Amino acid sequence: MTGKINREDILKELFNIGVGQAAGTLSEIIDKKIILDVPDVKILSVERGKVELDKFLNQVAEGAVMVSSISFDRQLEGTVSLIFPADKMHQFIDLCLHEDRGEEATMEFTDIDFDTVKEIGNIVLNAIIGELSNTVSIPVEYTLPEVNVLDRARADLFVTDEAYHLILMMYITFNIEGTHIEGAIVINMTLKSLDDILNTIDRMYDGR
Repeated sequence: MTGKINREDILKELFNIGVGQAAGTLSEIIDKKIILDVPDVKILSVERGKVELDKFLNQVAEGAVMVSSISFDRQLEGTVSLIFPADKMHQFIDLCLHEDRGEEATMEFTDIDFDTVKEIGNIVLNAIIGELSNTVSIPVEYTLPEVNVLDRARADLFVTDEAYHLILMMYITFNIEGTHIEGAIVINMTLKSLDDILNTIDRMYDGR
């Protein structure tokens, strides 16, 4: 158990480095201070991952989400999704674009909205997976991000039983000029890929 806790702590450190780099890049692009934080990282079975994600979807996102996803392969193989509560996304996008549409929460998004979230997802997800890949010296290749709006989203849409066996799940908080947006990042990874990462971490940190 101790080993698992320490592995999760190390992964949390690595992912926070990645999101810190992403925050710096996003801050430069939109000319506003963005603070990103990953308070916790969990290594979960598929079953437990579904329970945790459904809890987030029901309590934080109330079922409706905007999702940016990429797939990665080569020596590491999996998918990673950045999940936002849909009802907060118009305000978030407006802050990024220096606009104020004054709209109430809605599920209607423009092409510009989708492009904005795609770029945010691309920067954040590439920074996270890239930092992990660089640290453990295991190369990856990415697909371009896909963005979707899902009403009444369920964990089954993000956590599959077939090719992926373990889940890395973390919550992420976006802070833009005092506005907080809570999201989640779900990494579906093959058992072999996660074993490769954890074994490399054990060797690097001598089991700390």
